[in-house]
Amino acid sequence: MQVRIKNLSGKELEYKTSGACAFDFEAFEDVTFAPGEWKIVETGTVVETPQGYCLILAPRSSIFKNYGLMQVNSIGIVDQDYCGDTDTIKFPYINMRKESVTIMKGERIGQGMFVKIEKPEFLFVDSMGNTDRGGFGTTGTK
Repeated sequence: MQVRIKNLSGKELEYKTSGACAFDFEAFEDVTFAPGEWKIVETGTVVETPQGYCLILAPRSSIFKNYGLMQVNSIGIVDQDYCGDTDTIKFPYINMRKESVTIMKGERIGQGMFVKIEKPEFLFVDSMGNTDRGGFGTTGTK
């Protein structure tokens, strides 16, 4: 599968190890977060997601450990038609620390993974015909 990429930094996207299932995105500019502040970190990268796939965006595990930043939307889902020249990948983060933190241009700030998708035909019914489990959070605590 080939994926078209437009990257304003001129750098190539890459998988860092042979076993990596996601590739990294870098910050396109310096971004400073005040305590409790959220901002969008620009990557300057447009990805044309292939038909039949979506691109899932997630923070790198080191983002919270090193910077105290959490991705505010948990994960990002990039649709196949988000691929115009200005449809760049961005990561929304919030600073959970009590001091300001700065992401420097070129730092790896998130990761992307292509996931195969299928679009089902929805069948609307009056009853699911299954046994109820008891609702949200009912599988226990251990």
